[in-house]
Amino acid sequence: MTTRAKQVLLVDDEEELLASIAQRMEVLGFVPHTATNGTAAIEIAQNRPIDIAIVDYQMPDMDGLVVITKLREIRPNLRTVLLTGHGGEKVRQATESLNSIYFEKDRMGDFWHFVRQLNANGHVVAIHPASAPSAGEAATATISRTSLRRDEVARKSAAPGTPALTDAGLQEEKNRLRIVGETAAMQELRKNIASAAPLDCTVTLKGEPGSGKELAARVIHAGSRYAHKRFLAINCANFNNAHLTEQLLGFSGGRLYEAIRTGSGIFGAEPVGTLFLDQVEKLSAPMQDQLMTTLTVSEKRTAGSQAETDPDIRIIVTTETDLVALVEAGTFSRELYDHLDLFELTVPPLRDRKDDIYLLCRYFFDQYRRELDKPVDAISPEVVEILLDYDFPGNVRELKNIIERAVIIVGGKTITRRHLPVRFLQDKQDECLMESDQLATMAELEKRYIIKVLEVTGGNKSKTAEILGISRAALWRKLKLFKAERSEE
Repeated sequence: MTTRAKQVLLVDDEEELLASIAQRMEVLGFVPHTATNGTAAIEIAQNRPIDIAIVDYQMPDMDGLVVITKLREIRPNLRTVLLTGHGGEKVRQATESLNSIYFEKDRMGDFWHFVRQLNANGHVVAIHPASAPSAGEAATATISRTSLRRDEVARKSAAPGTPALTDAGLQEEKNRLRIVGETAAMQELRKNIASAAPLDCTVTLKGEPGSGKELAARVIHAGSRYAHKRFLAINCANFNNAHLTEQLLGFSGGRLYEAIRTGSGIFGAEPVGTLFLDQVEKLSAPMQDQLMTTLTVSEKRTAGSQAETDPDIRIIVTTETDLVALVEAGTFSRELYDHLDLFELTVPPLRDRKDDIYLLCRYFFDQYRRELDKPVDAISPEVVEILLDYDFPGNVRELKNIIERAVIIVGGKTITRRHLPVRFLQDKQDECLMESDQLATMAELEKRYIIKVLEVTGGNKSKTAEILGISRAALWRKLKLFKAERSEE
């Protein structure tokens, strides 16, 4: 039986951004419908079987929260997402009160990660702690099966009860999981990963957010005897929510070991080979004890002294902090730390391996231009120099998002400075006031400046309005006036 592709309604008056998002959604397996205002969106929802609506916050006729409310009146079970270029805590709270999800446009990487998890055609379990179930959805909606595309670093799974990957699929997966970098630190990391992979021991990966810890964990999994089973990733912060913990562990009293042993909750789809626990330092004291119990039993099982019914599973954890300091402060179990300290690897931040930036740019550039089928040929030397001078607080993930965004919005053959996020452009904004050697009226200067800011923001009207210090509606009126002036010439 073929599953119907999910239909998504995209609502945004920024036509270039709207077209880019629609193209990206189509690549990810959705059927997109677009609307540039709330009225058009409502008409589409009345005539199409919409599954998801992604709505911009500020539009000329009605704001996104009103649009979402009206769409829900038409389709009560509709899943909705709000995008905003300049939101705030009040907007976030209002969005949550509508049982919707909220993303800042400056954090589109998080948005695309969420979108990839929406297409529920596959067999891989993914956790969505940020999304609440809509009316009519099951209580366990935070646990769903997701379809994975070629660009995602994730496990492909077969039907329940069969191995997650065939031998051919396993080799393809190994080829696809690539740790890019030729600096001494990355060569050493790859060497240590190769040593750790065939062992059955627990591995701890240390590193900053976005440095590539999960990719390292997946490479370890792919090279281990567990590779034909599922790789299951969970953020440890989820276990601090009692209700979500019960959902994850199958309402079995919240016992991690029992859920693994009996195949409850997230462990029930197919056999799990590697359990990846991200940010282990966020585990509560009771969950630290449960993890300790699971590790102890798993180690005995590996040694061959336990019953066959006990779980055969490998655990890989990550941490962004110094666990020794937490042990000394009494907030992290000394016994658990001793178990996790057996094989520890550090993933370096991108600022400490800047010689890898060019290689990473090329890798992500090639990946996204193929995926999006964009006729773009190059990244300009100026862009490379800008990125080499940047410290990347978000590490490799931030660089990946920058290149993905640039490939999405570029209209020509080359990615240039204007295709970078606004934070890389602000030192150029003053230059656009006096680009011509001819004097002009204040109205003409204002027009030139607005058009220039639109260019450097890639047509993002929300960010343009924010830079100009005017409302989105005021910007819309000015652009409408400029259009009218052109038609009269």
